[in-house]
Amino acid sequence: MNISVSLRSTLLALGTALLVQACATTSTADAPAAAADDPIHLHALVRQTTPAPDWPALRQAMDEATRDTPGVTIGAADAQGFKIEIPVSNGFTSGSAAIRPPLAAALDAITPLLAAAPGVAARIIGHTDSQGSEMVNLRLSIDRAEAVAAHLAGHGIAFERLSADGRGEADPLASNATEEGRARNRRVEIQLHKMR
Repeated sequence: MNISVSLRSTLLALGTALLVQACATTSTADAPAAAADDPIHLHALVRQTTPAPDWPALRQAMDEATRDTPGVTIGAADAQGFKIEIPVSNGFTSGSAAIRPPLAAALDAITPLLAAAPGVAARIIGHTDSQGSEMVNLRLSIDRAEAVAAHLAGHGIAFERLSADGRGEADPLASNATEEGRARNRRVEIQLHKMR
């Protein structure tokens, strides 16, 4: 029994020593020379920071690009970014996430500007009116946000710059008691912010 315990302790100590040796890094004196010769490690040591986007200029460009697209609203720019609100009453087939031409035109107007701003990420949030089941509306809003993200990705915006979510009927802009209010509540918001 003592031999077994002693053997186990020795193996454990040996394994720990080998693990520490395998994980040990070169000394700091050797690191710069090694990194200078190895572009992969040099890249790993120097993390590039993306410059802060020029939000007012991007906002103005988005406003000009969507001027002929009915209903698109560009929010005020601040240090964090800004929001684009796109009505989707005619943007999706009723009860589906299939993008129709009016929404595609609005998205195509802003896509080149997003593509030219690689430090900018887009969070897409879908919204519905209150007609129908709350759970169905929530699922539909998520599906629609994902469809918008897929459309943007299909037109050159990297997936890592996009996220999609849905709020269903939870955040109305107007009363759902009228058709005009319901039409206003059916929308997609694109929140632009700096890449993290």
